[in-house]
Amino acid sequence: MHDPAAALDLSTPLQVALARLQRSGEMLAGAIGGPLVVGALTPQRNAMTLAAMDGTSSFAGVYRQVFRQGFLPSFRGGSRVTLAAVPQFTAIGPVFLAVERRWGSPAAAMLVASVAESLCSFSAQRRNAQIQYNATRSCASEMLALHQPHRLVGPGFVPHVGRNVFAVMGIRLFSPHSYEVVCRLPGAERMSEGGRLVAADLASSVAAATLSMPFNHIFSWSACTPALDGMSYWGRAKASAHWIFNTYQQQGSKLLARDLAIRINYTAYLFTGYRIVERTLVSLSEF
Repeated sequence: MHDPAAALDLSTPLQVALARLQRSGEMLAGAIGGPLVVGALTPQRNAMTLAAMDGTSSFAGVYRQVFRQGFLPSFRGGSRVTLAAVPQFTAIGPVFLAVERRWGSPAAAMLVASVAESLCSFSAQRRNAQIQYNATRSCASEMLALHQPHRLVGPGFVPHVGRNVFAVMGIRLFSPHSYEVVCRLPGAERMSEGGRLVAADLASSVAAATLSMPFNHIFSWSACTPALDGMSYWGRAKASAHWIFNTYQQQGSKLLARDLAIRINYTAYLFTGYRIVERTLVSLSEF
């Protein structure tokens, strides 16, 4: 005979599982939202790589190089980076929030999350940079040997971590303050709450992109400079500092403005898009 009480008991594990799934919005944002945004912005990331190796082209000129073979080729090298974005954005989201809750320090949480993020994504992003660089070379002798996927660190790892720390500051530290400013702007009362949050995230991410640009530029340059492989960490640091200071000293504010625009065109949309997904999934988990 069918026992209704037994049927109720059987449904309990399912209800518990569904409740746990609903509370996993942060994890889902890392596993789904991050890779989607990273994959969609592959052309912008490739533009940053080319900009680090090309000090003469304009903003439009860099993007002409990215798209010179067509729309789909502009996404070259993006598959590995998109896959690496799953653990990468798990670090940006759940790892950051878990460390912050445990230690009560956003700064410590950003550092831990940024190191974890780099360990997950450095190899794929270095290889992606080399693939994009090789695509612009016409002679085989000028092409770079590709970074091996199992090498989690290498030249450019330290600036990669520094880039991550500054880049994530926008949505983790600056955004609450930007939100207050947005709410005081004329006409802000006619915006929805979601619109004000997105505007705050975008403004904060622009500021964070500006701060992170030199570190990302050094990473991109390091990925495409084989001579760094044989240097010590101190030697790499000196070579990197000499390169970036010498570059902007010679080229001036025009090049700096171009590189900032290219960096903002990637990072601001990346973290704003991720934060939209994270906020949406976390809010759904609260029902």
